[in-house]
Amino acid sequence: MSRLARRDFLKFSSIGALAAAGFGASGCATESRRTVGGRPVLQVWAWDRNSRGQWHQNAWRRYRQQNNPDFELEFVYLPFEQLHDKILVAAMAGSGGPDICDIEISRFGNYVRGEPMFVDMGPELHRRNLVDQFYVPSALDPWSYRRGIYGIGSEQNTCLMCYRADLYEDAGVTTPIGSWDQLAEEARRYRRDTGRYLVDVEYLDWGEWWMFTLQQGGGFFDEAGMPRVADEYGIRTVEFRRKAVEDGWAMLSSNLESDSPQHFAALGNGTVATVFGPPWLFSGNTQSYLPETAGKWRLQPFPRWDGGGASPSRAATWGGTGVCVTRSCPLPDEAVDFVIFMHTDIESVRFDFDQRQNFPTYRPAYAEPWLNEPAEFFRDQPVGALIGDYASEINNWYNSPFWPQVTQATLRAGITPGMRGDLEPAVAMQNAQEEALKVIDLATP
Repeated sequence: MSRLARRDFLKFSSIGALAAAGFGASGCATESRRTVGGRPVLQVWAWDRNSRGQWHQNAWRRYRQQNNPDFELEFVYLPFEQLHDKILVAAMAGSGGPDICDIEISRFGNYVRGEPMFVDMGPELHRRNLVDQFYVPSALDPWSYRRGIYGIGSEQNTCLMCYRADLYEDAGVTTPIGSWDQLAEEARRYRRDTGRYLVDVEYLDWGEWWMFTLQQGGGFFDEAGMPRVADEYGIRTVEFRRKAVEDGWAMLSSNLESDSPQHFAALGNGTVATVFGPPWLFSGNTQSYLPETAGKWRLQPFPRWDGGGASPSRAATWGGTGVCVTRSCPLPDEAVDFVIFMHTDIESVRFDFDQRQNFPTYRPAYAEPWLNEPAEFFRDQPVGALIGDYASEINNWYNSPFWPQVTQATLRAGITPGMRGDLEPAVAMQNAQEEALKVIDLATP
């Protein structure tokens, strides 16, 4: 493996208190720090030079022009795995780490065991009355733990239903689809009349389970950061999707990921007519893999879950990368100020949208005309407006230091055997809950 071995990775992340101490007073602040013109240089670590990196640098140019800061920034780009691993190693060593860094959502948990390794931005966000100016489930929840806010995410990953409108229309499918029960009825008829599938369901990845469980008000973790995968929402998601396969109106997908080339080939040739997911999937990947299908797609919110105490939400969130400030940073207030600026300066947000079609998490941006223009690929629907409108319905959720371990345990012991028919869904998800607790116990010193 090019990255840290799993046992070492767990070892590094399980001694959070020691690592955080290394990232505190004994960290980079005690090193001989490079200066430019008498101003200290803070390091920004990121893995994406040509995409997010351009947004970072443009925001820094604007920040310098407007604020004349008493520090400089140096941007360092590392491969994805290396960046996240080196931050853990630097925390243990007590030196050599970044001051500001990108942290991908699924890796965040490794940095909050014991004392978190990052500065809590919550007090400053609250002081400026900014928390409610963000779509919190995508912007702040992924980088929050036990009431602390340790990063800000820039990507509003509102998950929607994206469908081949041409195929729906040819088959007489009624839209918009209001409930999952209605979807089942339409999909049965579609399968009978066309021999193809309206939807497919994955069983070798946890993304779809996550979206549809969060939509109901569930998720992987409770407020204390402990697993909750076997509650009524987690079980209901597996039950509904397994029955869809057993009843013959949904195709069990063997693709390793819902955004694989094989999956998009099925969407392109009409084997499957619907995909569920966030903008990086339905707007980014769909247009990249299937440019010839421009004008054949439309978007709508998720169908609602009927009854069962589920939330009325019609959306979810999935994925993202946040910007964090390490506790070793000698100018934490200044660094936090820059991170907030990156995410709230309208022109910086627009640069990111223009460059990589990134829909922002900052609510005021959705009043801008450039974010509400019709999209030809989606039959002139105003995609930005839809993403913003349904972002308000996304349920809040909780992250945990054990996200990597629990997500994989849930997939291995619950989702895959439950979807494949090896076990009844309730049994499978209870097994997943027990397995998740075991891996937490093993990863806790």
